[in-house]
Amino acid sequence: MKFKSRKDFFFLALSFGFTTLVFCAFAYQFYYSQDTRNQNFIVGDVLLILIAGLLLWLNFGTEYELTPTYFKYKSGPLKGAIPLEKITEIVEGKSLWIGLRPATARKGLILKYDIYNELYISPRTNESFINKILELDSQIKVTSLGKE
Repeated sequence: MKFKSRKDFFFLALSFGFTTLVFCAFAYQFYYSQDTRNQNFIVGDVLLILIAGLLLWLNFGTEYELTPTYFKYKSGPLKGAIPLEKITEIVEGKSLWIGLRPATARKGLILKYDIYNELYISPRTNESFINKILELDSQIKVTSLGKE
């Protein structure tokens, strides 16, 4: 079963705002530049396009999948799979600010697996994700911390 990532207003404003700013800067350069042979900013321009592309890729390409044996995540260039039997706990109601975060919103879920590994995700609805993963593996502990 596939789960799309919830989009936080801050992340949407950042990705679309930055992309719009880059587009406007290029439009300004194209229409108002007197010297078309000026190549001073080509490296900066390419870097800005790559950053805008990465933000859009993260925005539209973040999703999760539960199979009978694996939890798979994909967020832009980040991809991975965790065997369900290695997931020991799901923490709800807390955001992870440091570490692996294939997520586009706050107030998601922290998946704890192996001994010290954590992964932060933000499915569209936390409850439906938790219910589905517990159907597949009922040994996973769910901790709800309430609101931050």
